[in-house]
Amino acid sequence: MPPSSQPVQEELGERNVVDAGAEYARQSGMVLAEAGEAVRIRPNYWRVRFALPEEGSGKILELDFDELAQRVTGSRLIDINPSLLPLPRTSLPSESSPATGGSGPQ
Repeated sequence: MPPSSQPVQEELGERNVVDAGAEYARQSGMVLAEAGEAVRIRPNYWRVRFALPEEGSGKILELDFDELAQRVTGSRLIDINPSLLPLPRTSLPSESSPATGGSGPQ
């Protein structure tokens, strides 16, 4: 069998890291809202994030994971600042609004 390509190996590594992070969270008594996402910080070192529904909206669990040691090396609960999230288009002023330089209702 030919060796797997680099992108396939990276995807498998990411999936394994997310699964290990989810298992760590479950063993710590946390319920996860959705599948996590992982970002490689440097070779063999990942940062994994999960949303936490029981903590209420706006909290995530962030884990540092050492892929070689196959263990979590750090964890934090982070408050997400809602003011930094993009606004949905429906909440923006209309183009005819005085707030955007338009003349408003006519």
